[in-house]
Amino acid sequence: MLVVLLVAALVRPEPAVAAGEHVDDKKAGYLAGKRAPPPARRECCPEDMSEDTCLIDPVCRQPARAGDQAEPVLFARHLHTLEVMPLRGPHPPGALARFFRCRFTDELASHPSELIAGVIAAADHFGAGQIHIISGFRHPKFNLMLTKKGREVARDSQHARSQAIDFSLVGVSAEKLYKYALKRWKGGVGYYPVSQFVHLDTGKRRTWKGH
Repeated sequence: MLVVLLVAALVRPEPAVAAGEHVDDKKAGYLAGKRAPPPARRECCPEDMSEDTCLIDPVCRQPARAGDQAEPVLFARHLHTLEVMPLRGPHPPGALARFFRCRFTDELASHPSELIAGVIAAADHFGAGQIHIISGFRHPKFNLMLTKKGREVARDSQHARSQAIDFSLVGVSAEKLYKYALKRWKGGVGYYPVSQFVHLDTGKRRTWKGH
């Protein structure tokens, strides 16, 4: 019986090629795809992100060449949920919303791509390998609760709209991060020297100092 099975496996016919399709045609198509130029930057950027801060999707990047330095992995650690994830994309659908969710209600909310890009740009500027996230989305009810407790929380906080991120960079002082953000970020920038973090939001350009 074993001999019969071995013989049958050896003489099994090759898979049929579809009518009009040739192996050479497949190879030529594959090689043509490899030689095709990557899409234009505008085609790779999310609609809500300017080209200047666009994080180009991997399919849009030029293919790596021998000797090129690999893009470093940038990890974000949420100091309240203790979750860790690579902040540089691409990400599965909903992964970022889950990571930056309200830590009190667990409700999800999506942050603008340009805001996350601004955080990543700050880490890249200082060569930081890890970002500590203090706060992302904050449900309005949770925000109100913190306000009533006397915390340094604005009643009309951008966090409640999922338009703000509080963060710090491992190995970088909050003062240096703040000075960088003041020069580069076009929205709101908050500085908390005692707690050692910086706030970025997409509101109008302004700055303030907390604890």
